[in-house]
Amino acid sequence: MKAITTQKTNRNGGFTLIEISLVIGLLLGLTTFAGMNVAAVRDWQRGKDASVSLQAVFAAQRAYLSDHPTADIAEVSTEQLQVYLPQGWSTMPVVTSLDGDTLIADHTIMPPRLMLGSSVYDPSLKGSDGLWDAGQ
Repeated sequence: MKAITTQKTNRNGGFTLIEISLVIGLLLGLTTFAGMNVAAVRDWQRGKDASVSLQAVFAAQRAYLSDHPTADIAEVSTEQLQVYLPQGWSTMPVVTSLDGDTLIADHTIMPPRLMLGSSVYDPSLKGSDGLWDAGQ
């Protein structure tokens, strides 16, 4: 009877260059994908913060007009309106745009809107979507 011998291949426990390249490529792809999603979530959060700020100003406008029904909202000062802001708001909100610019809430019209200098700021291009505006 013959003895059966098996040949053992002498393979070290390392990885091949192809395996390492695939892992690095996969990690780079996942990092890129995660980075794109983080930017989208950050932009959405800024829009949501702007919407909440404008809703607070809108609530203050309605509360002020309920106490002063003959007042013209265009003539109401910031100091007069700050008293009517909802709980947790002590000053008129200041919002950050997608580009990092400071936006001011224009409280002289109803519903209020965000202004970047002298122009209306709403990157969503819809006046009733609830982001960057008080909605309709």
